[in-house]
Amino acid sequence: MALYGAQLYRSNKNETDINYDVIGETSSVVAVGDLLTATDSNVINVIGSTTDYVLGVAAGAVTAAQNDGTKRVPYIPADLDTVWLMGTNSALTDDTTDYGTFYAITGGTGAQQVNVSGNVTTTTSRQVMIVKVDPNKVGGTDGLKQCLVKFVRIPQFNGAFN
Repeated sequence: MALYGAQLYRSNKNETDINYDVIGETSSVVAVGDLLTATDSNVINVIGSTTDYVLGVAAGAVTAAQNDGTKRVPYIPADLDTVWLMGTNSALTDDTTDYGTFYAITGGTGAQQVNVSGNVTTTTSRQVMIVKVDPNKVGGTDGLKQCLVKFVRIPQFNGAFN
């Protein structure tokens, strides 16, 4: 069974912070679990490029028909410490080469996954780092298509480990 979007797996905080401080982009549709970024005009939209930073993960579904300030998008802010459960678009191997590797995100609203078939990323297209494969012990191919990730391209950090 395919897993889309991101689900909070582990946070170092006692409570999950949910922000409501930014409005959605005109005519955008956001699903629960979508990875979000901010546009140049400071409105939220679903990540659409491998160079977009991860502002956070949608905590509610929103359709922003107008950019009028009433369609606020609830989201959990991204940081370097929080761990998220995500699906991948191809099976991983669950050997030592998977852990600590960087990938980009692929897919649109309600269909985002870690793009492991697009090869390991080593440049500004790093968006996530794999922490663990098949964390819920699903097993088989389905288990190898689930992983724990940390976001590495966030507003406070550009993903470059120099």
